[in-house]
Formats: sequence, C-alpha cells, structure tokens
Amino acid sequence: MQCRICASREVKALGRVKYYQDYGWSVFDCLACLCRFTQHDPSIYNRLHSNSGSIYGLYRDLAEQSKRLFDQGDLAALKRELLATAKYRFIIESVEQHSTSVKLLEIGCSRGYLTSYFILAGYDILGSDVSPEAINAAREAFGAHFVGVCSTVLQKDSAYDVIYHVGTIGCVNDPLGLTTDLLRMLKPGGQLLFNAPNVDSCWLKGQLWLDAAPPPDLVTLFRPGFWQKQFSSAAIVEEEIEMCPAEQAFCIGLRKVSGRSWRRPDPLPLDESVNHYQNGRPENLAWGERIWQRLENNSLKIARLTHLLTLAPKQPSPFGLFVKMTKKYAQ
Repeated sequence: MQCRICASREVKALGRVKYYQDYGWSVFDCLACLCRFTQHDPSIYNRLHSNSGSIYGLYRDLAEQSKRLFDQGDLAALKRELLATAKYRFIIESVEQHSTSVKLLEIGCSRGYLTSYFILAGYDILGSDVSPEAINAAREAFGAHFVGVCSTVLQKDSAYDVIYHVGTIGCVNDPLGLTTDLLRMLKPGGQLLFNAPNVDSCWLKGQLWLDAAPPPDLVTLFRPGFWQKQFSSAAIVEEEIEMCPAEQAFCIGLRKVSGRSWRRPDPLPLDESVNHYQNGRPENLAWGERIWQRLENNSLKIARLTHLLTLAPKQPSPFGLFVKMTKKYAQ
C-alpha cells in the first residue's frame, strides 16, 4: 500500500467509513506527507451532478439563484449571495484585488454560479469541470464561458493571471499533479487560489472523516503546512486557517471535554442524500443521544447568557484551509 498523494509507503490504515450504501471505503493516514486519504472514483462526479437527489442538488439550488440574479444584472445581490459562504468570499475578495483586465480560469466550476459573478463583473474568465452535465448546465445558464477539462482551449488560452478552484482539491486523484499543472499555466507573478479540507477538523475521538463531505466525493484531507512544504520552491505560499463560529466551537469543545467519541453514520442512498444536508437526517436517536443533545442545547443557552462563548477554544473549520500561491519569476 502506498500513499495516493505522495507515493510514500509509510501508510497507516485507520479503518473504514460508509456514509453511502455501496460505498464502504478504507481510510489511511500517510506518515510522510500527513494527508488522510481513501480511494478515488473518477466516474462519481458526473453521476452526482446528473442526479438532483444527490448532495450536488445543493449546487443546483445555488446555480438557480445565481442565474436569477445574473439575468437581472444585479451584481450587488449576486455578490451578497456568494459572500455568505467563506470559501467563495475568499476567492471573490482575492480576485478583486486585481483589475478586471486579468485573465481568470476556474477549475471545477460545477454549474457556473461563482463564475457567473465574474462574468457579470466584466472579467475575462473561463470555467471548466470534469462533469459534462455540469458544463452543459453552466453554458445554458451563463453563456459560452465553459469547457470540459480535456478541452484544448485551456492550454491554448494560457497563461492566466489568476486560477482558482473551490472545494475541488480534495476530490481529485492527484492533488500534487493538478497543482503543478495549474502553476505551469500561470504567468510569472500570477496567483493560484483555493480552499482545502482540513484533517484537523476531524474533531472527535476516533473520527475518521469530515461528516459534511464524505467519500466518494471528498477523498483527501490535508494538514496546514502541506502546501508550503510541497510548493515553496515554485511559489510564494500563504496558508490561512478559518475557525468555526463561536457557538459551534463551544459545542465541539464541550464534546471533547466530555470525552465524546465520533458517531459512525448510518449509510444513505447516494442518490437521495440532498435532504440530509438541507434539512438534517431524520433519525431515531437513542435515549443517550437525546439526553446529550438536550444537555448541549442547555449548555449553549447558558454560555450565551454568561458570555462564556468567547472563552471557548477555537476550532478549525472543515473547509477553511485557504491557500494563495503566487508563482515565482524564473531565477
């Protein structure tokens, strides 16, 4: 067994996770690059995009809202909609430090909702995705600014001033190879922007994976410092770690202090998972879980009243490892 990310054989098996029926996969830690990983299924993304009942149904909702505002030409409202999510805020605020004359490329554009903001704002932008379903939907909604990842247009139109991707790097088979390719497509001094899933957000004892984004979609978790170590020779690398909101951090800290262990999920049908992420999974909790839930809610109320929330230890957010790479000029 070797690490899928760095090819090291210093790999430790942690156990198996099964969030979805028919997708029970082994999880490993690499002792060399410190990534946590499971197997990669390249066919899964078009299936997720093609089925409105999958977790990617959430992206359909965002794309529809973005299209409505895009068609109205309401740039300010579209920006407010996207800024509500930290990972999109990171990209928008970073790109807007440049003029609208820069050449942008979005990798893993999904149905084009984030790309649509930069189109409406007047940027020269191209969006790409591995899913034909997603690309067709994006082109229909926002115009001919989108191509598949195998398109020769991606290479023909380089070099780019800014390349970004959101929620993508943990889903690909070869994150180091992808990052190397994207840096090559940048102009010297150009920037690569992305967010990465943080393995330090497996907060609880025995927790093997991030519950908010299970395999087969997300297949690699990273640790802070990984990108600096791997790419400092080619780029100036900045990493920023987003922390959870105070109330969430308080509840996480309470679970840690109380010795709570990670609760393994009950597997869902892959094509019926959107309801869980929109409304919460309906479950018949055991009496112990119900008691704990009540205790946590009461403790949170007391913490709000007594201002104890500010004393809660900070906790890293699952997808808040924000990375900015500025390509170095040739020596």
